[in-house]
Amino acid sequence: MSLTFQTLKELLTAPHDIIVKKTGAKDRNEAVVMLTINWILIALAVSLISGNYSLGPALLVFGIIGTLVLAFFIYLAFTIVGGKGDYTSVLISLTYPFFGVSLSTLLVSIISLWSEVVSIFIGMILFSLYLTVGLTGMSRVLKESFKTDLISVWIVISLLVLAITLGIYGVATLYALRAVPLSSLYQIL
Repeated sequence: MSLTFQTLKELLTAPHDIIVKKTGAKDRNEAVVMLTINWILIALAVSLISGNYSLGPALLVFGIIGTLVLAFFIYLAFTIVGGKGDYTSVLISLTYPFFGVSLSTLLVSIISLWSEVVSIFIGMILFSLYLTVGLTGMSRVLKESFKTDLISVWIVISLLVLAITLGIYGVATLYALRAVPLSSLYQIL
């Protein structure tokens, strides 16, 4: 199956059908193309809304690399739990269901150049709709790919979010301790 405008249209109008088809196809190259399309749309939107066009390429690179790393962490977590899926399935779960969010970001950004009030109302509707599609679609793809139940999917994702949060907190704490002299900490204690 190739990535066409028809596929992109179906991701907006009938995501429940096309996401299941893409999960079965497991085309890594197409998933990477979809990942790139999503981040190009987001980078364009952020560049438009901020007026800083040098921000776009940086966001594009960090977004793509960040998604690939996040996909690895999700794959690792599900593999440890005993799932039977693969990295491509995780990449598909992070790209196809979230196309609507990416396109909505660009549309809201363009509309905000015309009217901020209208963009707020349209943004609330579009983001509510497509974030629902994205999160539930991601859960469904992970559930079917790793042959597990939905509760296990949410537990693994919750544990992964907790691990990432604790990791960021730990690094921030180390840098905070580095910035504060130990003698001032002894005075507090």
